[in-house]
Amino acid sequence: MHILVLEDERKINDMIALYARQEGHDVLSAYDAESALRIFSEETVDLVITDLMLPGLQGDAFVDEIRAKSDVYIIVLSAKTALEHKLSLLQKGADDYMVKPFSIDELLLKLQNIAKRIDKESLLAFRIEGKEVRVKEKTNRIYVDGKEAGFKNTEYRILRYLMRHAGQIMSRSQILDACLWESEAYDRIVDSYVKTIRRKLGVKSVIETVYGEGYRFAGENDA
Repeated sequence: MHILVLEDERKINDMIALYARQEGHDVLSAYDAESALRIFSEETVDLVITDLMLPGLQGDAFVDEIRAKSDVYIIVLSAKTALEHKLSLLQKGADDYMVKPFSIDELLLKLQNIAKRIDKESLLAFRIEGKEVRVKEKTNRIYVDGKEAGFKNTEYRILRYLMRHAGQIMSRSQILDACLWESEAYDRIVDSYVKTIRRKLGVKSVIETVYGEGYRFAGENDA
């Protein structure tokens, strides 16, 4: 499982990363919300663990930002014990709330349970030019013939968007509005992302170029 840890206290951050890696997880660490958001936009993340009291953008606003982009699992760590704080974060979309000081054994057990749930999730699938492509929507992962294709988050969002509108021509501006909301990208950047998606899938024809109009997903449903 790919985990992003946002915690400005380095000892706590390092401890979570150490124990999670010992359990076989991949861990990315951030010490402020702005850095964590950059990592989240660039890397595959299955689970976010975040503190609330942070330099700059605070943890509750960070949860809002993540939840607006993804339904990834979120565990909040906080010294705030009041019930209203916990309820507020759960209402924002956090999946769990642990009060500091927390038990590392309890946290690891939660990670283990989440990993099991992720593994059981159903996959979207399509087949084109003899290749089987499977899409795990909860964790933003793409598999080609059983091997993970290593998609970045924006690449994944564009492919998923085109898949959800299979057979329809989607303009560059529509793709920008739906998939690249974290930047002020210009419409031709979509061409670069589509080129990368085709290369990682190993199937150029999965996304057709409709000249003067945009792109169309052409894969066959293999569910």
